[in-house]
Amino acid sequence: MLKLLNLHPGSVSILGLMNDTDNKVQLLIDREVVECEYLGCHPCVNTSSMRLRTTDVLEKVLPAIHHTYQVVDL
Repeated sequence: MLKLLNLHPGSVSILGLMNDTDNKVQLLIDREVVECEYLGCHPCVNTSSMRLRTTDVLEKVLPAIHHTYQVVDL
């Protein structure tokens, strides 16, 4: 993760994709998470957490950082 996202283990989150300017990381999201109103993540450090609207992440954040996602059933 350090090489691909410039983040240390334990600090990796969906927001870390902004560091993946070459789009080498593929984002997989569990269907149950996609169906939730909110998701939680670290702001690239594991000393705090954030609650974001799932639709904002999928429809605003990911397009802004030029990443897509694939829904999976776990």
